[in-house]
Amino acid sequence: MIKLIVTDLDGTLLTDNHEVPDRFWEITHRLFKKGIKLGIATGRPHFSITEKFQSIVSQLYCISDNGSLIVHGETELLSKSLPPHEIEALVMAARSVDNAWPILCGRDQWYLENSDDALMKAVLAYHSNFRIVDDLTKVDEAVLKMTVYDLAGSEQNSCPQYKDFENRLKVAMGGAKWLDITRTDVNKGEAVQILQSLHGISADETLVFGDFMNDYEMMKTATYSYAMKNANPKLIEAANFITDKDNNEAGALDVIEALCFNS
Repeated sequence: MIKLIVTDLDGTLLTDNHEVPDRFWEITHRLFKKGIKLGIATGRPHFSITEKFQSIVSQLYCISDNGSLIVHGETELLSKSLPPHEIEALVMAARSVDNAWPILCGRDQWYLENSDDALMKAVLAYHSNFRIVDDLTKVDEAVLKMTVYDLAGSEQNSCPQYKDFENRLKVAMGGAKWLDITRTDVNKGEAVQILQSLHGISADETLVFGDFMNDYEMMKTATYSYAMKNANPKLIEAANFITDKDNNEAGALDVIEALCFNS
């Protein structure tokens, strides 16, 4: 019996237009009625989750910034920020990459130092809670994650620039054009395990969904680990199952209905 469901957002639960499928709301009502716990695990910031799921956010386990922050209702279960002494080097590395822009992710807003049209379009597709500053290295706030928006593609363009950081920080592709940097002890899989331990839930009672490499560790926490039909090939290899339909066809919701309501 499934007792915990944790799903990624972009490319997984949401459509390519970043929309929540209409039937999600009725399904969540049925899940909560059965006592099944639901978590959102995303590279997005916490405030983006609360904006998109305002009507049910008090019942969700909100895992934001790839696991840097876990919040349930008004209770903060975990918060892990990047070491302050690493910020300058991380920002400088991004500045040296053509067609790429660094973004510092605080709990309450993002920080950018450029208002380029391509960057603004990408950021506004997710939320409008950001601030443009002159110098990111001068931001005086805990940084949960640094992300790089890479117009040329994160895997080939910006990721190689961060090879020297991989022995002390977690570097993961959050999407085709997004590169995410967090602490080494931060990932979505660790967050799922915290929820499992908190509630005495086993891997056999856990269902997870993802589409990109920042979901990799999460695939290892559940017997019912699903990569989306549209997922990165490497993530498909890591998952135990693949959805029959992609994110635009609500493939994750089909699986939830089959495993939680029809079995």
